[in-house]
Amino acid sequence: MTQAQVPAARPRWFTLADGLARRRDNFLPLRFLAAALVIYGHGYALAVHAPQDVDLFTRLGWKNYSGAIGVDLFFVVSGFLVAGSWQRRRDLLAFAWARALRLLPAYAVCMVLSAFVLGALYTRLPLADYLRHPDTSGYVLKNLTFGTDLKWSLPGVFAGNPRRATLNGSIWTLPVEARMYLWLAAFGALGLLSRRWLATAAIAALLLVGWRLPEHVPLLPIASFLHLGAMFALGVLCHAHRDRLPASGLAAAALAGACWALHGSALYPVAFALAEAAFTFWFAYRLPLPDLERFGDASYGLYLWGYPMQQVVAHHLPALSPLANAALGLPLAAALGFLSWHLIEKPALAAKEWPQRLRLLRRPRGEAAQATSARPGP
Repeated sequence: MTQAQVPAARPRWFTLADGLARRRDNFLPLRFLAAALVIYGHGYALAVHAPQDVDLFTRLGWKNYSGAIGVDLFFVVSGFLVAGSWQRRRDLLAFAWARALRLLPAYAVCMVLSAFVLGALYTRLPLADYLRHPDTSGYVLKNLTFGTDLKWSLPGVFAGNPRRATLNGSIWTLPVEARMYLWLAAFGALGLLSRRWLATAAIAALLLVGWRLPEHVPLLPIASFLHLGAMFALGVLCHAHRDRLPASGLAAAALAGACWALHGSALYPVAFALAEAAFTFWFAYRLPLPDLERFGDASYGLYLWGYPMQQVVAHHLPALSPLANAALGLPLAAALGFLSWHLIEKPALAAKEWPQRLRLLRRPRGEAAQATSARPGP
């Protein structure tokens, strides 16, 4: 065998690239788990409980409650998968269209149904007054701007609930998600994702600015946005280094040990974020879980509808404990999540290839026919 024929050395461990190559993963149940953690955590925000009664992770001294952990997992997964989406397309219009189809339709429908169906059912105002109230339509219009000043309540809706009248406390993360799509698109368009070292240097520089001069990071004006942006960036970095990073329970356990050793220090948040990322890819690529894809992806709808359904439970059963509130809210939100997937999200995602088809239609007939014939078979 000549020197040119010697295969390149590969890491001995199972890498993220190995997981991607298998085209079989557990990201769907992981997102479902993350949404369930958010719902579990929100039980303590919506149900009456003693001050010392807190969620499991807070009791364990993790300094991160279950809802925050669930959202972190979502953003690591999103950064990893959306970076892969850019690498496959490397086309700004196609990328923006695909991201809009994934984020907007289910969210827009959730906002409209929350305002004009759920709100109409649970408002204390006369129905005609409620529907005419400017804050009813304003709830939809304002929240669709993905700004930092979202509307949290509707006129008279859940006004008598035990803890608060907020209709949907989960949606604050969606403006961050949309803004990270813009950041990734900008990095991609500038060629910063074309090389591993370029991507690493650019993201490291952005993280450094966020740490030292947080007020100077465009699109991420508040601390909570910066934190989720960092988790998304961590997912992008994992994709850039996918052929070197292990998907390993041992790595996740080692980083969990580092969290324990660094507890209380300034490095604890960094160790915790790395441990979350290691857990993400161990769960996604190493756990032998059944294939759930055939049932549809209800995770986004579960996240969108979890908080409103928990408020419905709190309205009808105000004396329930936080855990019972979450236990009843979860299946209600899951049912709406599956409806959202099959009736809204899946049909919307079927339009992903429209930009490419539009370009083919605009080409001269001979070029379009040649491009079509050059496509690989099914």
